[in-house]
Amino acid sequence: MAPDLDLLVGAHSGPTHGLGAAVITGLAAWAILWGTGWRGKATTAVAIALAYASHTLLDWLGTDSSPPIGIMALWPFSREYYESQLHVFMAISRRYWLSEFWVSNARALVRELAILLPLATLIFIVRRRPAP
Repeated sequence: MAPDLDLLVGAHSGPTHGLGAAVITGLAAWAILWGTGWRGKATTAVAIALAYASHTLLDWLGTDSSPPIGIMALWPFSREYYESQLHVFMAISRRYWLSEFWVSNARALVRELAILLPLATLIFIVRRRPAP
């Protein structure tokens, strides 16, 4: 959810949603872990960067209803906004004062859970399997 911290400054879907931000986050994690004696620091830094980048992918697959449409996915190489033609996830309303706010966001949440929970469950089951 770190990319969504940009909501606090009113700049949602900008540079924090770019793949460059994911790389910067991974490098920062590696730098923080550098001084530790932990041997898995590179693997952890890559995992953190990939987790961050997954937010970029999932937001790109979402429906965007507020301008600018899309996300700045290729920041810092491009400041253009990109939108997928495949809208997997529904738009999320931030207009809490509207009567349909709770209903439309609840529908979007149910859809996201229906898509992502089976995938997360499958990954969990595969990861818990004992090695041969």
